[in-house]
Amino acid sequence: MLKKIKWGIIGPGRIARQFANDFKYADYGELKAVASRSLENANDFANEYGIKKAYGSYNELYKDKDIDAIYIATPHNFHLEQSSDALRAGKAVLCEKPLTVNPHEAYQLINLAKSTNNYLVEGMWTYFLPAIIKAKEWVEQGRIGNILHVNADFGYPSPFDPESRSYNPKLAGGVLLDMGIYCVAMAWLFQQVEPLKMNVVARKAPTGVDDDVSMLFEYETSAASLTTSFRCKLNNWAYIIGDKGYVAIPDFWRAKECSLYKSDEMIDHYEVPRDGFGFNYEIDAVSQDLLQGKKESEIVTHFTTIQFQEIMAKVMGLF
Repeated sequence: MLKKIKWGIIGPGRIARQFANDFKYADYGELKAVASRSLENANDFANEYGIKKAYGSYNELYKDKDIDAIYIATPHNFHLEQSSDALRAGKAVLCEKPLTVNPHEAYQLINLAKSTNNYLVEGMWTYFLPAIIKAKEWVEQGRIGNILHVNADFGYPSPFDPESRSYNPKLAGGVLLDMGIYCVAMAWLFQQVEPLKMNVVARKAPTGVDDDVSMLFEYETSAASLTTSFRCKLNNWAYIIGDKGYVAIPDFWRAKECSLYKSDEMIDHYEVPRDGFGFNYEIDAVSQDLLQGKKESEIVTHFTTIQFQEIMAKVMGLF
């Protein structure tokens, strides 16, 4: 019988629902428990997804000896505390992006994972999607030549609510941490170096958090143009453009497909139909890491997470 990692979830919100849904498509993980600050919410979530255990406190989940790994899907500002508690309890941690709200906290968590000899990974689920892996493979094969531009935008209108996790500064609100990190992640995935220069135009909501950000990163021989917004619907595509062709990725953060072009002609296309949201790829990759005794993901490394944090901190410094 195939051995599976037993998972628990903290924070039964929208993203956790998508994550929980995709366990039915995962081969190496099974969802066994959910914890919330409200037992009623935990019970509702457990009943919806057929989860056996529902806890009205996070500590009960940390102490559950049957749980191998915990997925943390709470607002960003709670990630440091909850991931730290889970690691100290001996659990592997998959924490939804961004791992933390600043580089200092990220270093703290990574150092704690190392000192407790536990697994920690940031939930940049986009990196685990087959279409993104294929796009990177094409680029590494030289099929678009030398990279000249990375363009990525991600935006959806989000009604202003000062108490929501999107707009409340006490919940680490702001579009860069929430959605812009995906654009930053695309630039990092294909460039693998820090920008030499940055130009940033940022707009702010009445609560003071950023709600529309445009970024232009300059590298030695290329550039990245990245835009993210709570104010409007953007195209939400990524383009990796070289001197011999380009890769186009629709809805790149949840990519199902990618296309390779030479001038105006599509010369290759890759698509993986799926029934779920696509979190099963992340679930299986992390579960396999744990079954193999690994302490760090090779897809979203600790170094990668630090780069996300360092780059976003520099962008914020230009607001």
